[in-house]
Amino acid sequence: MLVSIMLLVACGPAQDTEQPETGARNVILFVGDGFGAAQMSLGIQYASLVENRELNIELLMRDGNTGYAQLLPFGNIVIDSAASATHLATGQPARNDMLGMDSDGYPQETILEWAHKRGLGTGLVTNMRITHATPGAFAIHQSSRYNSGQTLMDDLLHEQDVDVLLGGGARAIVPGGSMVSEALPGIPEALDGESNREDTLNRVEELADRGFVIASDAPSLREAANHATKLLGLFSASSMPYVIDRQNLSVPDVPTLGEMTSAALDVLSRRDEGFFMLVEGGNIDYTGHANDAGAMLHEILEFDEAIGRAVEFQQSHPDTLIIVTADHGTGGFTFTDGYFGPVPELTLDSGVVYDPDWSYPTAEHLELLFRQSASYYYILEQADLDPERLIELVRTHTGLEMTLDEARLALARDANGLPGTDDFRRYRDDPDDAASALLARQLSRHSFVVWSTGEHTSGPVLTFGRGPGAEKLRGIYPNTHIYSVMRESLERR
Repeated sequence: MLVSIMLLVACGPAQDTEQPETGARNVILFVGDGFGAAQMSLGIQYASLVENRELNIELLMRDGNTGYAQLLPFGNIVIDSAASATHLATGQPARNDMLGMDSDGYPQETILEWAHKRGLGTGLVTNMRITHATPGAFAIHQSSRYNSGQTLMDDLLHEQDVDVLLGGGARAIVPGGSMVSEALPGIPEALDGESNREDTLNRVEELADRGFVIASDAPSLREAANHATKLLGLFSASSMPYVIDRQNLSVPDVPTLGEMTSAALDVLSRRDEGFFMLVEGGNIDYTGHANDAGAMLHEILEFDEAIGRAVEFQQSHPDTLIIVTADHGTGGFTFTDGYFGPVPELTLDSGVVYDPDWSYPTAEHLELLFRQSASYYYILEQADLDPERLIELVRTHTGLEMTLDEARLALARDANGLPGTDDFRRYRDDPDDAASALLARQLSRHSFVVWSTGEHTSGPVLTFGRGPGAEKLRGIYPNTHIYSVMRESLERR
């Protein structure tokens, strides 16, 4: 599949003079956080080999408007989400950690802010915190993505540029000293939390006074989408839960990324001037950091389902440009082959005896990942360092059998109580991610999945488009080029 994709790209951005110079009324940018080429292949392979269908991403691939975006942050080789999103938002090279600023620290107007000044509607949709690196880079100008939640939220809301805000991160918008659910009563207990503001400002009430309709669960989101012209929907104190854990956490009224995308489209399509909208599938990245392939597969499929909502919209609004890309890969994920003893012989129809020396993953291993019903985070939290309990939980949520020795290795901790990932330890800095990686290693003999790191990787990412201007996505280019494609298409409208 990837070889076929590679044959579609040339050596630089396309200059297709045969295409009519018509512009886009609307632009929808999808960013899969951590959605590297191997992650994309996982989704495609699962859909094809297990469900006998194509992903929505593949529909865009077939249009031929396909390219490779090179990721080159200022002065570094590996990029973070803040710099990568700043590249997409401003067209300017940026330093890692910085939001909406060029490499010299000067704030740069983003494509969202540019669109707002010209009367277009604007929206940010994510399953992360709404101030997280990717959405934040389109409306926040800060030297560090790690500044306080209050600082980031107040910057996001300062210029009143964004008409639709959907995602998590509500703890930075409610008064200090209060619980999130006091201002947003639809948020369930499992996703509630205390404000991280140092003042008593109620930014939810402020936004309501400015004409925003407020939603805090799926039913109120659906209702709001029917009539709102401005919409705030926050559904968790922090980031939204993994797809795979929603049933375990008993949070049936948390909207999916697809539902949030549809709601945003309903609201923004009421704007006569058109709109710009970002949609981020952020939890793909988090599952990559955790080396949790089963959870990652479910996040990829949800991201693709959200893309499908936009594809449906574009079919009835052909003046809409859809772009799908990623900010970087995460984890160094791949399937591999391995030797686990002799492989059974197979006599083919021709009479030839097929006797491979090595074992290779098949559709069965894709099904195995999809059947996983809880993240490694959840399994480890419930196991509470008890190896026998871990064996039981792994059996329940993955269908796999661990030995007692494997369970003990998965729960290995050093003298400081930290997971014992001695190799490449500095690349697995978060204790929860390191613990998840240890469990992944002990289950790899079942899945044929291996990981090289708990952090980001340096390879280029695939980019696809449909609509006015999408032909300029063909080729190989720095990811700052994507900004130019969006802006030039909107300028030609």
